[in-house]
Amino acid sequence: DIPFPRRLHMVLSKAEEEGFGHIISWQRHGRCFLVHEPKLFEQVKCLNIKYNSFQRQLNLYGFRRLSRGADRGCYYHEFFLRGKAFLCQFISRTRIKGTGVKSKLDPDTEPDFYSL
Repeated sequence: DIPFPRRLHMVLSKAEEEGFGHIISWQRHGRCFLVHEPKLFEQVKCLNIKYNSFQRQLNLYGFRRLSRGADRGCYYHEFFLRGKAFLCQFISRTRIKGTGVKSKLDPDTEPDFYSL
């Protein structure tokens, strides 16, 4: 069984050629990705997951959602970069159950991928 981050990386790497780049794709700089069409997300058969479950997996693996700037709504992880699938081995799943309370987004701590 392929771990979620690795499978997601494979899906994003072939999104355009498989015809679902309009649903999910890397951002131009390759440091984050965006789900363009959440309502069409289940059409991405190679992920075989509902959108709500997908978001839960992202949270469990430590992906963060950007809340401002050109990448608003995108997800990122420091070890999840386009063309560097080998880094996925460093992404681990959180085993602690959630408290049911979402942590507040802090835009001041979010990276600006265009200034790097």
